[in-house]
Amino acid sequence: MSAFEFFFGFYGLILGLSVVEVITGLVRVFKRRQRVRIGWLTPMLALFVLLDISSFWIVAWGAMQTLEVRYGLLVIGLAIAGLYSAAASLVTPDDLEAWPDFDAFYDAHKRYVAGGLAITNLLAFEVVPLLTTDRLTDVVAARLSPDQLAWTVPYFGLLLAIGLVRDRRANMAFLALLIGFYLLQTFGL
Repeated sequence: MSAFEFFFGFYGLILGLSVVEVITGLVRVFKRRQRVRIGWLTPMLALFVLLDISSFWIVAWGAMQTLEVRYGLLVIGLAIAGLYSAAASLVTPDDLEAWPDFDAFYDAHKRYVAGGLAITNLLAFEVVPLLTTDRLTDVVAARLSPDQLAWTVPYFGLLLAIGLVRDRRANMAFLALLIGFYLLQTFGL
């Protein structure tokens, strides 16, 4: 087993558990759908988190194959995967009786989910490249390219908006845009 396979096995396990957390939460909600008001916000947030983890996983797979696996990278990977796991655990409530209205649960937890995703992406795509290269100017130039900025600025702007804006319809629009970005990326449109 190569160092990369060892590292990514560890990293992928934690990311996989994050996916399981979201899916398990959705199944738990579906089973109790007659007793709770689900709304649109929680399912949209769940879909966005699943798309974000999936996109992150595939990008990380490609980007990390060339990195030298060291303890510091393992710790940063643990922080990233741990934050994903924490954010995933906040998508749906554990106690469905305590949260009969999932839009209220969304309102109470959205900033933590959005913040967790923002921090994971900042660590992975801004900090890790800076720490693992000798060519800092290349990293900065790539991050400031028009193609990269066309994705980064709306992504972080929409996450910030989700965390700060209280209006539920606006939050649905923000989530729809984020989901749309991923679907456009997925289908190459």
